[in-house]
Amino acid sequence: MRSLYLPAVALLGLLAGCDADKMKDVASNNSCSLDSPATGTQVLSNVPFEPWGWAYNVVAGTVPKDVTLQIINAKNDVVLTTPATRAPRPDVAKAFDKPDLANSGFIAKLDISKLEAGTYSIKVIQQEGNFRYNCTSPSKFKIAAK
Repeated sequence: MRSLYLPAVALLGLLAGCDADKMKDVASNNSCSLDSPATGTQVLSNVPFEPWGWAYNVVAGTVPKDVTLQIINAKNDVVLTTPATRAPRPDVAKAFDKPDLANSGFIAKLDISKLEAGTYSIKVIQQEGNFRYNCTSPSKFKIAAK
């Protein structure tokens, strides 16, 4: 009977490690701001869309290198995902009195020509190691038809 314990323990250890490399979502409050587009802004679908703002990991006080933006429609469906580029934001570092936030800005350029006219929001996702920090902007913007 004891000979069954070792394989069983080994199997449980293997199964426990199966999720070790999976992403873990962590919601961080007040970790981002979508500065553009402002709430209620109307954007044209035939013009490149360039949302920008700032984001950082509030808990650790760090600026994760990888940032992704998701465009969310009124039904709460993700309709577009794109990587963003980090950008200098000395104003954010000064406002929080944290010099490490000097590069907490982000900007992206999106092709929204295939999106339907309607109201949308943006989710900012930062990745640091195996953790993703999600921040959904309360700002809503409208895409107008061409």
